Amino acid sequence: MEAERVQNIASTFEDTIPEAFIRSEHEQPAITTVHGVNLDVPVIDVSDPDEEKITRLIADASREWGMFQIVNHGIPSEVISKFQSVGRAFFELPQVEKELYAKPPGTKSIEGYGTFLQKEVEGKKGWVDHLFHRIWPPPAINYRFWPKNPPLYREANEEYVKYLHGVVDKLFKSLSLDLGLEEHELKEAILSNGKYKSVFHRTTVTKDKTRMSWPVFLEPPPDLVVGPHPKLVNEKNPPKYKTKKYGDYCYCKLNKIPQ
Repeated sequence: MEAERVQNIASTFEDTIPEAFIRSEHEQPAITTVHGVNLDVPVIDVSDPDEEKITRLIADASREWGMFQIVNHGIPSEVISKFQSVGRAFFELPQVEKELYAKPPGTKSIEGYGTFLQKEVEGKKGWVDHLFHRIWPPPAINYRFWPKNPPLYREANEEYVKYLHGVVDKLFKSLSLDLGLEEHELKEAILSNGKYKSVFHRTTVTKDKTRMSWPVFLEPPPDLVVGPHPKLVNEKNPPKYKTKKYGDYCYCKLNKIPQ
């Protein structure tokens, strides 16, 4: 039985999104938006030669906002455009061709083309179709989920990843140094024990324009044990989070299991 895809539903509805996809009031952005405050997300120019300044700005944004935008990051605009172009082209393919890359039934992995991502809360479904696959490291890549059409899909992704490494290293270096750690330590998948914020991801849709995004998630291997860094824990600042395997954390997160 072919899965019901949001892209197909969206192409047939006119003014009303089906009830099953409308979030409960307490989850809707209008209820959680701060009113009367200018919420300008920090924008950080990471090409600034003053590395101490960059570290301070990234750390401040991470502590106070849990999010920020970087500019002049060194990824050429043509590389980004090519990367986005092949993504759009995939979702414009006939449905039968997209289904060739669908997640296998019953899989616990998020890799592949699909609609269902996590446990439904209050019977509500996510208004999104997605294509997830690993892009690094090479031994972890499963090309079974990399579309062969459009033909430049693999080339565009691999070129983007080449430039992405430098951006990732710079961000983790700044985040580590601000915590008083060695520049490589936070990249080893250890938590900041609450010093840096994590914000909810909420988006809105309109009937006039398709929203697409190209997120890249940085995550450790499933068997790696993660938890607050020992240097950030003491009697006055005890661990705020449990130490556990990253794979177990993800399973609980996606299935809404208390941790």
